[in-house]
Amino acid sequence: MAGHENGPSGFWVKCTALIVEAKRNWRLLLGAVIAGGVIWAAVEASDRQGRFDIPSGYAVRMTCESDPESSLWNGGCERVAADIARTDKPGFLELYRAFVTAHHRYIPSPATRSRFSGIPCDQGFDLDAALRGTRYVFVPLRVHFAEACTVAEVQAIMAEIDERDRALLTIERAGLTHSALYAGALANLTEPVVIFAAAAILAALIIL
Repeated sequence: MAGHENGPSGFWVKCTALIVEAKRNWRLLLGAVIAGGVIWAAVEASDRQGRFDIPSGYAVRMTCESDPESSLWNGGCERVAADIARTDKPGFLELYRAFVTAHHRYIPSPATRSRFSGIPCDQGFDLDAALRGTRYVFVPLRVHFAEACTVAEVQAIMAEIDERDRALLTIERAGLTHSALYAGALANLTEPVVIFAAAAILAALIIL
């Protein structure tokens, strides 16, 4: 009897039982496959983001380093000086918030766009003059000011760039660690678009 159960016929009986069980629970299996794929994609994206963020954080440090001509561009460095000086390793929650800020927020933010929408431009406003002597004059940062035409809006965008750069400095301090990898993955998974898509897939599996 034992030989029969472990022989070729017993093997096919077990396979048939597994197939029947899979058909019965296909929704659960499909959901698990999709969830696994989404988590894998979030981790992969986090790895790419972290590898990009480390040199970006270092670039913030370099911009604000002392230099014979640094007065031409380091205005505003005092805003992130405390973060540049930090040497402690950030915790998981701090890293999570940093990844959210660095990769899941727009500059200018929708709130800033809405706040200044319809407000008349400052008379004689000159963006070059507003950014001159500051670190925001460099092309990668300057693009965020493309539609700004008031001093108040420029200041609001500068504050958002500061917040993003503090996040980059946090990620840079963490380095390519598992903590940073998982924090970035969680930030990707909690993106509203991902949550909405997950809810839609869950609803479809329940309805089908």
